[in-house]
Amino acid sequence: MASRTKNSIVNSSVSIITQILTVIINFAVKTVFIKMLGSEYLGINGLFSNIITMLSLADLGIGIAIPYSLYKPLALKDENKIQALMNYYAKIYNIIGIIVLMIGLSLIPFLPLLIKDMPNIANLSLIYALFVIHSASSYFFVYKKFLIDSDQKGYITSRIIFVFSTVLSIIQILILIITKNYLLFLISSIIMVIMQNIYISKTAHKLYPYIKKKNNQKLAEEDIKDIKKNVSALFIYRVGSVIVNGTDNIIISKFIGLVAVGIYSNYLLISTSITNILNQIFNAITSSIGNLVVTSNKNRSREIYEKLNFFNFWIYALTSICIMILINPFISIWIGEYYLLEKYIIFIFALKIYISGMQSVTNSFRNAYGLFWRAKYRPVIMVILNITISLLLVSKYKIAGVLMGTVISNLLTTAILDPYIVYKYGFESSSKSYYLNYIKYMIIFILILLVFNYLFSFIIITNIFTWILYALILFILVNIVLLLIFYRTEEFKYFYNKFIPTIKNKMRQIF
Repeated sequence: MASRTKNSIVNSSVSIITQILTVIINFAVKTVFIKMLGSEYLGINGLFSNIITMLSLADLGIGIAIPYSLYKPLALKDENKIQALMNYYAKIYNIIGIIVLMIGLSLIPFLPLLIKDMPNIANLSLIYALFVIHSASSYFFVYKKFLIDSDQKGYITSRIIFVFSTVLSIIQILILIITKNYLLFLISSIIMVIMQNIYISKTAHKLYPYIKKKNNQKLAEEDIKDIKKNVSALFIYRVGSVIVNGTDNIIISKFIGLVAVGIYSNYLLISTSITNILNQIFNAITSSIGNLVVTSNKNRSREIYEKLNFFNFWIYALTSICIMILINPFISIWIGEYYLLEKYIIFIFALKIYISGMQSVTNSFRNAYGLFWRAKYRPVIMVILNITISLLLVSKYKIAGVLMGTVISNLLTTAILDPYIVYKYGFESSSKSYYLNYIKYMIIFILILLVFNYLFSFIIITNIFTWILYALILFILVNIVLLLIFYRTEEFKYFYNKFIPTIKNKMRQIF
């Protein structure tokens, strides 16, 4: 247990630090991008990114199945099984890369159907083709990253990705300033993702020398059958996730326009940057959760799950409240009032972030237990609800209508069914306590959000220094309120007693 806690903290710490630095660098790139190329290129960038997200369906959810299949052989140090899995996944990912390339390029003739008003941008088809090539090239060698991450060494890949993304950002800023050439901007991304995956592959060879030896290790038929069963279920999950998260910009582009896509993409960049930082926490502990469910009993796993779910709530409630109140002043200072959305849209946007974030721990445990086959049709229902509600509401409520489709479909499906599956088939116990806590957390979140939104509505923020000041004040006040509400609970005491001493020791070692 001590080893798992240590690995989780190390992985989380490195991932969070590198992600924060990456976010800062990405904002620099985005700022230069907007200044040099303008809102139409911003809209194209957002739209094509969403189309590429849809193409990621080609991986069939294998990226989730790989860690699950590796947890046990890594814990048992079964090198032959690991070799066999790596050989199997190498073939699969090479095929996926080729499929993404072929399907992506075949969609070029249909691009005009996805854009309401075609922009006056040269080489539009070539720009899209470069997006496709970037996506396809990202699949080669990437499977070896999963081996490192599954072995609770995600901090290694986090550092590598940070270095390559930093170098890429510097190159792209120089390209934009010197040439203003969007094609060179995209080509640099393709080159860097290939170099990054090759480097991670070589790092995996150093950590696990046995995987680079020439071998003909093959998986047993039973293992292949198990993987195919999980992948077939994961594909449906993958479809649901990609369509729900990937269609927003496409619907906005079709029914509202590219400029609206560009404006919304700025909000998405900020929220995605922040949630990516938070995801590093939960991604970093996923391998430890995998180790936990393999080596511990179900009661212990449930206990840890409920403690982590409380931590999950605290993090995402705090984040969503801060985003709701601070995002418009930030965008106004950053790029101007022209790029602002109405306050009621921001409320739905913050609610979307909170509801989605509250699934983090549940997803980690569902994947760790390999419960992919259970409720495999849930994503289908979610997709139908999401698209139907979005299309019904987009004409009247514009961007807010699209966001409401995502929020409502998530609440009616993922928030209900996934925890039920984890409790019934993972912990083999009742999920009643989870739903009671979920409702309690939701009520507390909304009340705190409304109170602080009202209080901060009287404040006018005009520059980055006052924004930072009020951001710190809001951050501290929300934490104080949450502390006053929860400091006597068992969940809070667990985290205080478990992690605070470990973090203090780490800080002493660093400083």
